[in-house]
Amino acid sequence: MEKEYYKPEEVMKLLGISKATLNRRAEDGTIPSELEEGRRRGRKYPKEAIDAHVKLLKRKDNAKLSFGPATNSELWASYQNHFRLYEPEDIVTYDRLLEWREANYDIFMSAREGGKRIAGVTMMPLEEDVIKSIINEEIREQNIQPEAIREWTDKNLTVYIPSISIHHTGDAQKDKDRGRFIIRSAIRWAISLDRQYDIKKWYAVAATPEGKKLVEHLGFEKIAGKRDAYLLTDLKKATKPIKAFIDRLEEESEPLVPSPKQK
Repeated sequence: MEKEYYKPEEVMKLLGISKATLNRRAEDGTIPSELEEGRRRGRKYPKEAIDAHVKLLKRKDNAKLSFGPATNSELWASYQNHFRLYEPEDIVTYDRLLEWREANYDIFMSAREGGKRIAGVTMMPLEEDVIKSIINEEIREQNIQPEAIREWTDKNLTVYIPSISIHHTGDAQKDKDRGRFIIRSAIRWAISLDRQYDIKKWYAVAATPEGKKLVEHLGFEKIAGKRDAYLLTDLKKATKPIKAFIDRLEEESEPLVPSPKQK
C-alpha cells in the first residue's frame, strides 16, 4: 500500500510550529520523518506517523487541563462570556449566580488550562415545578429563586442543567478540544452525582443548536413545552450509550457547545 505524506506546511499547521522548528525537530528525530540516505533535501512526513505524534501531544496538552469547583472570579468570567453566546433573556446576572451559590455551593464547575478558566458547566438540584415553569416560559433562568435550589443530600431530586459553555479562542481546533474536555468532564460529574445522590430526573433546555445536538446524543428525550426541553429519567440505563458517545467525540466536527453569536 502506498504511503501518504503531509506537506511541511501541513505539519507546521497541525503542530502550530514554525518552519525552523519543524526542520530542527525533524533532524533530531523528535518529529517523525523520512529522508532518503545520502540526501539533505526532500524530507517526507508520513501521515500515519504525524497523526500519531499529534495525538500524543494532544494527550499531553489535555493533562494540563483540570476540572473543579468554580471560584467567584470564574463565575464572573462565565457571566461575561455568556453575553457572547446567549440572548439577553437567557443570561443570569452575576448577583443571582452568587445567590445560587449561597444556596448550594456545589452547582458550578470550571475547566481550567494553566490555572485559567476555559469552560464551565452548571447542574442544579431544583424543585421540579420550577423546572416546568422554565420549560413553559412562565419564568426564565434568571428568575430562579435561591430557595428553590435543593441540597444534593435531599431525597428524590430533579436536576436542571442550565449551561455548558467554553471561552472561544477563534482557533477551531482548540475550541473543539475545549468543547470535548468540558463535555467529558460534565458527563463524569453527572455520573458521579448520580451514584452519590438520589436523583430521579435530569432536565435540560436546548437554547442553541449545539445544545440540542448534545442532549440528543446523551439520550435525553424531547418533552412538551414552549421551550426546547429534554428529559432523562435514568442515567444508569443511559451509561452505555453515553460511553459510546464519549468514545466517538473525536469524530465530531463541531465542539457541541454554544458558538459565539453572529455580530
